[in-house]
Amino acid sequence: MREAGIQFGLPFLLETASVEEAVDLCVKEGLSFVELNSNFPTCSLDVLEGLPLKDMAGERGIFFTLHVDDRFDPFDINPHVRAAYLRTMLEAIDLAREAGMPVINMHIPRGNIVNLPGGKHFIYQEYPGFFRENVRAFRDAVTQAVAGSDVRIAIENTTLWEHYELSAIQLLLSSPAFGLCLDTGHDHATRNQDLAFIRQHQDRLVHMHLHDGWDKINHQALGTGVIPIRERLEMAGQARATVVVETKTKESLRQSVQYLKAQGWLPRAEVSSPKEARLPVNAN
Repeated sequence: MREAGIQFGLPFLLETASVEEAVDLCVKEGLSFVELNSNFPTCSLDVLEGLPLKDMAGERGIFFTLHVDDRFDPFDINPHVRAAYLRTMLEAIDLAREAGMPVINMHIPRGNIVNLPGGKHFIYQEYPGFFRENVRAFRDAVTQAVAGSDVRIAIENTTLWEHYELSAIQLLLSSPAFGLCLDTGHDHATRNQDLAFIRQHQDRLVHMHLHDGWDKINHQALGTGVIPIRERLEMAGQARATVVVETKTKESLRQSVQYLKAQGWLPRAEVSSPKEARLPVNAN
């Protein structure tokens, strides 16, 4: 059964020259939000802090989410680098609170890798006490920063989570400040090996990056690949997760919107408030 009320958004595209242009595209396609992406200079935090995002959202009837830099690593070995990344997240949370953003999306950093004759060794895995302490410190700082707000930090699957990464995610999920983001293409490229973990924690699914693909090719227009789009959308609807149609061009976005309309997922009701956290604080 199809779940009503899914909020669809678009990612910030290389083809969009500014946040204002991305908002125009969002409204034109009948979507609910724009996922700003700090990998782009036009969406760096210092630029975004100078924009009237809350007013822009209110005037156009949309909202924003934020994707932090793919290299974001608040567990770095160097304490100065670690502190800089933490400060970056705290600034992003301040921005999200001010602009009414419900989600900040991040990857779990894999850390440095040592290649030995017997195979790869992950530094974070080799020093579990050091790694866990840094994860705990990050969790606690973020939990304090988001307190009293609806902001959630969504952890996105990328290239198959290692055991030590899953341990870190479990520790982060012990705080209601954190949730999960299912990236459908990344998951498909790893033969759905992260999907079982996400299903086990489906009540923590707050965000989704939806795109089609085949083999290890992803970020394709919806309906052009082999990913079970209906099943993934039903999963998002049941969890009340926001959904980014994460294609990489305006044309593939347009094709995907047409697919959602043809399948009855769009048009949809007006934007409503994003879901609130449902779990109590249980920080270890």
